[in-house]
Amino acid sequence: MSLNQYKKKKIAFVIGALTPGGAERVISTLSNGLIDDFDVTIITFKKSKPFYRLDEKIQVISCFDKIDKPTSVFGSIKLNYNILKKVTSIVKSEQIDLLIGFITSANIIATLAAKRNGIPSLISERNDPLKKDIPRFWLILRKLVYPKSDNLIVQTEKVKAIYTSMLNHKSITVLPNPISSDLSQLRKNEAKREKIILTVGRLNNDKRQDKLIKAVNELKLEGWKVIIIGKGPNKDKLNNLIESLNLSDQIEILSNIKNIHDYYMKASIFVFTSKAEGFPNALLEAMHFGLPCISTDCNYGPSDLITDGKDGFLVPVNDQSILVKKIDELIKDDKLKAQFSINAIETSLNYTSKKVTEKWKNVINQHF
Repeated sequence: MSLNQYKKKKIAFVIGALTPGGAERVISTLSNGLIDDFDVTIITFKKSKPFYRLDEKIQVISCFDKIDKPTSVFGSIKLNYNILKKVTSIVKSEQIDLLIGFITSANIIATLAAKRNGIPSLISERNDPLKKDIPRFWLILRKLVYPKSDNLIVQTEKVKAIYTSMLNHKSITVLPNPISSDLSQLRKNEAKREKIILTVGRLNNDKRQDKLIKAVNELKLEGWKVIIIGKGPNKDKLNNLIESLNLSDQIEILSNIKNIHDYYMKASIFVFTSKAEGFPNALLEAMHFGLPCISTDCNYGPSDLITDGKDGFLVPVNDQSILVKKIDELIKDDKLKAQFSINAIETSLNYTSKKVTEKWKNVINQHF
């Protein structure tokens, strides 16, 4: 048998940058899990120091050192054409055998770059497919380009059903997100819980952290603190809301937190108030750390993880009174908190890095 037959296949992930975030965490976890079976490269649109740990054997290549935000449609088209040219060139020079895109714009670039190089492409859609704030330019391209990829990977059966009716795609596969193995290793059996309500997520209109702030204001909680971890465009607005309700001593917003496990270990309750999700990494991580969770039952994700009343509470989106009621109930019931904690850990074990990475490996190998 020749040496070439032993040579590992070269795969590359494509994403905007390796900043803090759910998709970035998943790419890092998958890359670390796949490195023994494949030669792994991550192609980013712009240079950024990887926020999550990467195995030293993983190569990261950036298209550009920095990218200025385009000010017009023409500017956006020109920028994305230049990114496509650069990704196509990197794929050729690195002799990549298969491309994997993450998030809409990277999915489109990855599919087109793969076509130009005559190699297969997998694309991974992370968002609510019916989100209203995706620019029309990308919606049109999504409909035209996605079917040209070899496999569209989504995170839940509900999302698959929507894309099946929306796109003429020959192959759509459901693969959930893995829990980072690095994070799993930091979990301790005995946690010293404090009177902390925690939420983790990007500070944007989808995550609706204002709902939690208003619920805390209504509950007038004695001795409890609220920690909101995340960064994003709504940070100032949320801080202003906290100040206007005189809750600055009780609610704190933290950004760029590397030791997220410490917060999962010391909080007593996790509250997730999203109105739209693809698959909620933070909720899964909180459950993995045994946090009793309350989540809105938004379209995709939470109901895949939580069975209401068994391993957490699901509350209707935008029903503030039920959110308040469930937070109050969980705070007052230690027995229920303990039950949710045990059951949440049990549920989360279906999503360990090893189990999910194995599924990804099988899908990747189908295309060689």
